[in-house]
Amino acid sequence: MSNDDRSRKGTNWQRIRAMQHIGMGAVYIIIACLLFWVKTFGSISLSNGVAYALGSLLLLYGAFRIWRGFRDLKNGEQ
Repeated sequence: MSNDDRSRKGTNWQRIRAMQHIGMGAVYIIIACLLFWVKTFGSISLSNGVAYALGSLLLLYGAFRIWRGFRDLKNGEQ
């Protein structure tokens, strides 16, 4: 396997990881929005403070994952 093949294989893996970061970030943001909207999940009822705190953390972490994914995509193209 030549060096070009190895670098291309690494680039593909980096692109897959970056897309995974973006996808999981979107999932976290969707869960955060659901948490803001519906504060009861089955038999678990959350107070407003807990729901908003947990939703805010999930929203921030989702935004971070999406930012990291776009950063990795940009760095992989160079």
